[in-house]
Amino acid sequence: MLENQATFEKYSLRVSEVLLSVNFQEVEQILSSLKETILSDGIIYVLGNGGSASTASHFVNDLVIIAKRRGVNINALSLVDNVSILTAIGNDESFDDIFRVQLEEKLTSRDLVFSISASGNSINLINAVKLANEIGACTISLLGFNGGALRKISKYSCLVPTEFGEYGPVEDSHLSICHYLAASV
Repeated sequence: MLENQATFEKYSLRVSEVLLSVNFQEVEQILSSLKETILSDGIIYVLGNGGSASTASHFVNDLVIIAKRRGVNINALSLVDNVSILTAIGNDESFDDIFRVQLEEKLTSRDLVFSISASGNSINLINAVKLANEIGACTISLLGFNGGALRKISKYSCLVPTEFGEYGPVEDSHLSICHYLAASV
């Protein structure tokens, strides 16, 4: 039993170390962009795959509910939450376009596309960010490892720098950052 506690202690220390390595100015820039979108009555679209999809859902829940409790309405949508839409687009068109297709007829230049990805190399996220950039919407990516392609094409990003494959510490850090952002808007 002590061996398991020591393992958890090491993991907790690693998550703390990773979180403290984040550039705090990047987080504050994201917060500023979120506030700007909210004030301009834009929509915040949040997307991710796998564990990042659950963080996307959680983040939208927190943005909307915390703000509502404070008397503020935030228009935020998670593009990962409708399985029927995701599988229809994936089947009829391509999994690479499950987010882009959802944004095509809705996205405006007042809106914000918020991608969450450990690798930063998911084609479906890249395609959505490229579309958003073409329309002139704000693009933000919360990333891990070295940031991948999304780090290069997003207007703003926040990198949780780790070795490739350290999904747990990256995803835990992403959720912590999202908690901070939701509480701060």
